[in-house]
Amino acid sequence: MDTRSPAAAEIERRMALLKLNKKRLAELAGLNETYVHDILRGKSRNPGGDRLEKVAAVLGCTASDLLRAPAAGGPSSAAHRLKALRERGGYTVRGLARDLGMGERFSSYAFYENKLKKDFIPVDLVRRLVPLLTDRGDPPIAASEVWALCGIVPGATDLNESISRAERASMPVHDDDGAITVHEYDISPQAGGGAIVDHTACGDGEGHPTLESWRIPRNFIRNYLPDTAGLAIIRVTGNSMEPEFLAGDRVLVDTGHRIPSPDGVYVLWNGMGVVIKQLMLVPNSRPPRIRIISVNPTYPVDEVDASDLVINGRVVGKWVWK
Repeated sequence: MDTRSPAAAEIERRMALLKLNKKRLAELAGLNETYVHDILRGKSRNPGGDRLEKVAAVLGCTASDLLRAPAAGGPSSAAHRLKALRERGGYTVRGLARDLGMGERFSSYAFYENKLKKDFIPVDLVRRLVPLLTDRGDPPIAASEVWALCGIVPGATDLNESISRAERASMPVHDDDGAITVHEYDISPQAGGGAIVDHTACGDGEGHPTLESWRIPRNFIRNYLPDTAGLAIIRVTGNSMEPEFLAGDRVLVDTGHRIPSPDGVYVLWNGMGVVIKQLMLVPNSRPPRIRIISVNPTYPVDEVDASDLVINGRVVGKWVWK
């Protein structure tokens, strides 16, 4: 039976996510290593106050989050804090989604408040939130409060180091044998909505359950992709991309590539489900417009403003069996 403070297990869990040991955690929090050691060993069973807040800030949460870990199956503490900041800043869900460049398709943003079970909001999203939320509300929202959503603590250490530490929590698992673990997600309409996972190592996708976890030699992937973070595997559905992509084909998706450039095949949210389409920039269009093309000629070509697209990633490979 674990007789330690409830904070101990939560601190250990978050340390593992960020790949921090107790010495480094104490350094970043500006505390003596003994303080962290005593909590983890059960010598301090009722930690609290300013020192625990400093530990929590490094771990991307609050002291209350450490003492009362979120219930299994519910939204994470990061989701609750994002919602609180959005409301304090006077934003509606629709309004913030629009200012984030998501247009009227606010369901992708709403996921982060209502369903996110990860410990941190993706770094790329937080980068866009900082200028929108900072100095809004009463009391005014500090930039550090927004950065803390992804585990970044400005001032605790060099900002680039903080960003790197936050991103390590969302990278694919790299095994000791030189392989990386990439998750395959079920994108069928009944399985979930919004988008596939932003960073694949932190659990299931945005409402889309994990089907399999594949271990792929890291050096093999790096022959084609220098950055192996943010990879996901999905299966093609339907016949709109035949003969290039057949129903049931597995494709590898770089979820970090969300700008439709260069022209190529991307994974989109079309308002009803996750689909694979070929995208092409309309030359000299102002504002930029994108052609959405199905390889199968029986399907029509669509054209939309680039700002209306919800892109989940670029298709960077597929499995071919011969």
